[in-house]
Amino acid sequence: MKINTKLIVLIIFPILTIDVVAYGATIVGSRHDISTAGEEICVFCHTPHFSNTGLKPLWNRQTTTSTFTPYSSPTMNTSCPAIPNPSSLVCFSCHDGVNANNKMHDLINGPGAGSIPDTTSNPNCNRCHWSRNDNLRLFGDYPTEPLNLGAHHPISNTYPTTVQDLMFNTPPDAQNGWSDVKLDSGRVECISCHEPHDPSKNPFLRKSNIGSALCFTCHKK
Repeated sequence: MKINTKLIVLIIFPILTIDVVAYGATIVGSRHDISTAGEEICVFCHTPHFSNTGLKPLWNRQTTTSTFTPYSSPTMNTSCPAIPNPSSLVCFSCHDGVNANNKMHDLINGPGAGSIPDTTSNPNCNRCHWSRNDNLRLFGDYPTEPLNLGAHHPISNTYPTTVQDLMFNTPPDAQNGWSDVKLDSGRVECISCHEPHDPSKNPFLRKSNIGSALCFTCHKK
C-alpha cells in the first residue's frame, strides 16, 4: 500500500502547533515547577487518588497546623480568621514559613512519605530559594514573626458590600467575583489575585497590576 507522506505531514503539523500553543503560559518551567526532567510536574501538589480531603483540589500536601495572627485594621468592615479558608490554606502548605515545604500527603504510606522534589540539583533548588534570606517567598513577617499576616493583604474575609464600604466596587457575581479577579464563595482568598499555574504575570497574578489595574478591580482608590 502506498503511503501519502504529504497527508501525514499535514495531519501532524497542526497537532504540533496546538501542542506548542498549549504550553505558552503554564506552570512548566515556572517557579512552581519543582520537578526534574522525567518526573511528573503536578504530583508535588496534586494527586488523583487518596488526596488530602481537608483541602482542595485533589491536594497532595499536608495541612499546616499553624495558627496565624490574621490581618486586622480598625477601618475593616469584615474580619479575617486565624486559620485561613481551604482555598488559601493550600498555599500555606509551602509558604507558611514554619512547616517543611517538602511534606507531601500520602494516606497509604503515612504523611510525608510521598514523593518530594529532587533537592540535590538545579533547577529544583532555585525554584524555592529565590527571595530574601535565600528562602521561599513566605507569608508573615519573616523571619521575626512568620505567623503574623498583618503585613499582607487580608485573606479569607468576606468581600465588603457597598453598604459596608462605598470605596469597593461591586463584583458582577457576589460569590465568584469578576472574570479575572476571583472570589471564593464571596470571600477574598490568595486565589483572588493569584493564578498559581500561570507565571506570565509575575508573581503569578491573575491580571497585570500595571497602574494598579489589579488593585482597582476591587478598590476605588
